Amino acid sequence: MENKDLTALYNRQVQEFPLARNNFQALEQVICKDIPFRHFRMRIQYNPARIISTNARTDQATLQKRACFLCPSHMPEKQKGIPYGEKYNIFINPYPIFHEHFTVPSNEHTPQLIASRFTDLLALARTFPAYTVFYNGPASGASAPDHFHFQIVPRHIMPLEQDTINKQLQEIIIQNNHIALYRLKNYVREVFILQSPHKEHLQYLFDRLQTAIGQVIMYEQEPQFNLLSWYSDCQWTVCIFPRKCWRPRQFFLEDKAQIMFSPGCVDMAGLVIAPRKEDYERYTPELLTDLFNQVSVNTSELEAIIFQLKQNLSL
Repeated sequence: MENKDLTALYNRQVQEFPLARNNFQALEQVICKDIPFRHFRMRIQYNPARIISTNARTDQATLQKRACFLCPSHMPEKQKGIPYGEKYNIFINPYPIFHEHFTVPSNEHTPQLIASRFTDLLALARTFPAYTVFYNGPASGASAPDHFHFQIVPRHIMPLEQDTINKQLQEIIIQNNHIALYRLKNYVREVFILQSPHKEHLQYLFDRLQTAIGQVIMYEQEPQFNLLSWYSDCQWTVCIFPRKCWRPRQFFLEDKAQIMFSPGCVDMAGLVIAPRKEDYERYTPELLTDLFNQVSVNTSELEAIIFQLKQNLSL
């Protein structure tokens, strides 16, 4: 498969699938603004169609009552996909953030847990180098935590991609001939960047980093994080945002005090989705710093994760 296969799927579906066509056309009406920080920026997208995902309830009682929208038997009749290997299908996302936005659900209705699927993420990034592949953990932004899935979106839109090559932000943690691991300092939310042309080294480091996060931050199903990857210049870049909760306290307030901030991968990568105009207008560097600080690990927790990671490594 190639990049053009995704473009062909998109072109067919916006013609044949009315719900997707209407929502992709609605993207022409979204408005954006940039919020500058010292060495980077965040972009805010006002996108009312995303209110369903932003406000999704994912408790067990709700999941058991609703039909899984990632199972083909429950998808709209006009929603068609293409197979990817033996385990996945690729579908257009009918509630998009990007002008080409795809979901890659497992063929089986199985929980959103990355443990045995990290190399599948790398394979998707390698197959489609014009796109970024991402994974929201079951307690870190996934609106369907009961059905495993990745998402695929065009590259060079989320600010994170440019930030990863910003030398003013980089702080090296580990670097050798096979792999590099660094963080972005003073970035409002903590993120680890892994880079390597060797998928086996990425798998090894990811496994131990996931374990280290779980040793520092309590979790239920799997350690909380958001995960993004792309392939360029013969190597993968993998970005991991360790988390301690999904939503900040403002999400649960009422009336004008509420802020509909429910960050997943895209928000953590610097493209903050605002489904309500009042939230779009109130975002400032100070408010964004407060919101992200609540959901991301803090500096001492990050240092503890790094310590645990180095204890477990044999690079």
